Amino acid sequence: MSKQDKFRFVSLLALELQNGDIVLPSLPDVVMKIRRMLESNAAGFEQVSQAVSLDPVLVSRLFVFANSAYYSRGNAKVDSLETAIGRLGFEVVRNTAMSLAMKQLYGSNKHSEASKILRKIWAEGMKLSCMAWAVSRQVPSAKPEAAYLAGLLHDVGKLYIVTKAEEFPTILGNPQSLNEMFDEWKAQISKTIMESWGFSDEVAESADAANYLNEDPASDIRLVDVVWVAKQLLDAGISKSLDPKSMPTFIKLGIDRDALPGILGAYREKLQSMQQSLV
Repeated sequence: MSKQDKFRFVSLLALELQNGDIVLPSLPDVVMKIRRMLESNAAGFEQVSQAVSLDPVLVSRLFVFANSAYYSRGNAKVDSLETAIGRLGFEVVRNTAMSLAMKQLYGSNKHSEASKILRKIWAEGMKLSCMAWAVSRQVPSAKPEAAYLAGLLHDVGKLYIVTKAEEFPTILGNPQSLNEMFDEWKAQISKTIMESWGFSDEVAESADAANYLNEDPASDIRLVDVVWVAKQLLDAGISKSLDPKSMPTFIKLGIDRDALPGILGAYREKLQSMQQSLV
């Protein structure tokens, strides 16, 4: 990658951030409608099922999910949308809709090089969302579905960077250069995109640990803590070399080595369930 290309690309990202021009395609109407309903706290099964029914793909995925081994647990198979939603719960319905929408965004690029990169980012994002979910289950004050959502959206800035890099072949075709851009810009761009999509400050800030992680054990536990710990576990592969006692955020969440096998088991089960439901 030439210095000129890097300068042009960095200048483009900086200018778009400064001007608030960081945008991606809007989320599907059904996703936005479900989000608004659930955030109003006034939605019932009938209203949510009516909104969901507008998207046949989402309906089919919810049936697969509700009848999976993870959620059925030996219960009878569901045969109505209302029953499926009742079994899953509203937050799982929202996150399934978001997962489908994000999968479509990551798969919408037809450029062969970009498509390959985005498939890898999507796979990593699914792992992070499921690990964040598994970590949060160990923390009494945390909300697993909120952690899943934060993990799912965490790397959306990479999607934007790859899309922009199509105009700069020397960057798109150079993994080292692209990773340098991710390291420098991904967090800020992810946060900006989440804000533009209307997600809460806590969800948006979870993408930017450098600025929002507070290692003080007395501080409030937030999504950024959960997602950061999930990333450390994935990066380390929950290996024996990982020492939670040496990491203040692990201590803050109350996660020690004894908790790791349970987290790993929950992560694998959740990931398998999501992969099967989103096929």
